[in-house]
Amino acid sequence: MRARGFTVLEAMIVLAIVALVASLALPSFSAAAERARLKAAAEGLAADLAEARFEAAKRGSALHVEFQSGPEWCWNVATRAGCGCAQAACRLKATRAGEHGGIALAEAQSARFEPEGTAPARAGALFESTRGEQLKVELSPLGRARICAPGGRVAGYATC
Repeated sequence: MRARGFTVLEAMIVLAIVALVASLALPSFSAAAERARLKAAAEGLAADLAEARFEAAKRGSALHVEFQSGPEWCWNVATRAGCGCAQAACRLKATRAGEHGGIALAEAQSARFEPEGTAPARAGALFESTRGEQLKVELSPLGRARICAPGGRVAGYATC
């Protein structure tokens, strides 16, 4: 009677095939993870803009969303203009680059939300991944945030 099971050679061949398939799939997994971080940054800013608009109306006073550029970029929601991400006294919320690894803040324009809900039409930000994919967060004159993809390179978002 013959023993059942795999030989060492058969197991090594299966492991080699699994390693080959995994090495081919790994780049697409890292691209998907980076795209998810890009989407999280844009959607996080859009949510913070919507919350700042609502909070300004609720408080009856203006709120500011301001940006700090560079490798250690951030944005914050504050009760007064000029309140940096590190100033706790006037800051309501801050989001930093470390929360969105590998995503750059390519450009940004600060916003001031009036108690009536209005905001400057040119306010918003442009985020970019290391692979060159971009998402832009724009504000309408009524203060509503919209996310779009310049060049249409990110699935699920309208082209800017």
